[in-house]
Amino acid sequence: MQRLKCIGGPLYGLEYSHSQDKFTFFDKQTGEDTLYYKQVLDFTPPQSFFIAESISPDFAYALALQLMGQKSHL
Repeated sequence: MQRLKCIGGPLYGLEYSHSQDKFTFFDKQTGEDTLYYKQVLDFTPPQSFFIAESISPDFAYALALQLMGQKSHL
């Protein structure tokens, strides 16, 4: 299992591993569920992340840039 960075939701910025391409995380503090799904973003080389379902693809890309220590030009 590969450890992937999470974008959005309560796991934002953390590395997480899961056997499936999507999973539901239950936040015990808020009592809310967040669905994360694996997505490959168009970087060179392409990189995979777990992205919260509430995050748009463009915003996920910008947040991924921040996590990787780069600046977004959006």
